[in-house]
Amino acid sequence: MLCSPAYQHLQLLLQERAPLAVAFSGGVDSTLLLKVASDTLGSNCCAITVDAPYHFRQELADAARFAEQLGVRHLIIPFDPHAVPGLLHNPPNRCYLCKKALLSLCLTTLASCSRSPAPGPWTLADGSTLDDQTAHRPGRKALQELEVRSPLAEAGFTKAAIRTLSKELGLATWDKPAQSCLLTRFPHEYPVTPSELERVERSEAALQQLGFTLVRVRSLGNLARIETDNGERARALLPAIEAACRTAGFEQIELDPVGYRCGSMDQN
Repeated sequence: MLCSPAYQHLQLLLQERAPLAVAFSGGVDSTLLLKVASDTLGSNCCAITVDAPYHFRQELADAARFAEQLGVRHLIIPFDPHAVPGLLHNPPNRCYLCKKALLSLCLTTLASCSRSPAPGPWTLADGSTLDDQTAHRPGRKALQELEVRSPLAEAGFTKAAIRTLSKELGLATWDKPAQSCLLTRFPHEYPVTPSELERVERSEAALQQLGFTLVRVRSLGNLARIETDNGERARALLPAIEAACRTAGFEQIELDPVGYRCGSMDQN
């Protein structure tokens, strides 16, 4: 894979875009992009991460740790979602509003000589893949509007190819489950509060401690609807699941009979 035309094409694209800032979440795709960019560009590469209250604390910690391991300059920028009117009411176009705001903040930071890793124009790149170009991704419009590049997609990398290359490079994220922001756990047009975000995050962290690698706690008022990719295990551990979610603050808990599925709150 390291000698494949796709990998060489990716390196060429990165060299053409240098200096390059990677919008870094700590997920599978952006981790690979940052690794290849660091190996290819050296000091002409940096990572930039936005810290929003609906991002998992563990994901942010993992991102900071990996950037430190690479020796890459890492900018971490706080974001107040109240700066975007209506965002915390979780509208159907939430992903677009969020992506536009976060990427705009990244671009503004990079344009600031006082906070930029180096003077001069930096290209902002994200970890979107070839699969993302045809999937339902409302935030993709923001990438196009702000001219954020997606080198992995441009080089033809699918999500499967990214995991394969990540494993070859020895990245711990090669088999990391997909993750999404905490706002996806709530129905649209539902005003989300900090305490509810914390309740969901605590519940999911506790369920991961029970051994579930892919789990979503969908928040429906005082009801936690649990989606996992292992329904049999979930039924066997239901008392422990109920205890964990009640400790986090939920009053009612139910297992979703269909199990985990991406974007289930968009379908309801």
